[in-house]
Amino acid sequence: MKGLIAILFCLLTLNAQASIGIKAHELKALKLSSGETIVNLSLQESTKVLKSLDQLHNIEIRTRVIYPEEVTGLVVSKLTKARLTEKKPNPQDYN
Repeated sequence: MKGLIAILFCLLTLNAQASIGIKAHELKALKLSSGETIVNLSLQESTKVLKSLDQLHNIEIRTRVIYPEEVTGLVVSKLTKARLTEKKPNPQDYN
C-alpha cells in the first residue's frame, strides 16, 4: 500500500512539474527509477517526453519504451542571472 501511495505521489509531482513551466527546450535529461539517466535529449524527444508525461502515456524514446512511473526526475537547464560579487582589496592596505 505504501508503494502504491508513493507511485501516485510521484506521478502527481511529475504532472505538476511538467505543467508548471518546463518548456521543451529546457529539458535536457530524464532520471529513471533504475538509476539510469538518459541525457542529451533533442527538442523532438523532450517535446515527446513532456506530452507523454502530461497525458500519462508511455514514452517512446530512442527505441525504448519508458513507463511514466519509471521517471523519477527531469533534468532542466535554465539560464539564471547570476552576479559575481568579488571583494576587492583596499588599495591602501598595500602601503
